[in-house]
Amino acid sequence: MADNPNREPSDAHSSEGVAGAVLGYLLAGILVWGFLGWLAERFLGVPAGVGIAVGMMLGAAAAIYLIMKRLGA
Repeated sequence: MADNPNREPSDAHSSEGVAGAVLGYLLAGILVWGFLGWLAERFLGVPAGVGIAVGMMLGAAAAIYLIMKRLGA
């Protein structure tokens, strides 16, 4: 950024910020939706392991969608 003084600091994503956001979205999505799947197992009678697995997959898919939406890919 030092080589172009006309460039706004908010125009570019730093690689550390992008990596942190990607990791944060993925971990949060998998953990939160995995927990919701576990709750579904406990209270709705979903077979053991199925709720967690489905929740984690949904969380990962939602996180990937949000990452792509945020980064404009």
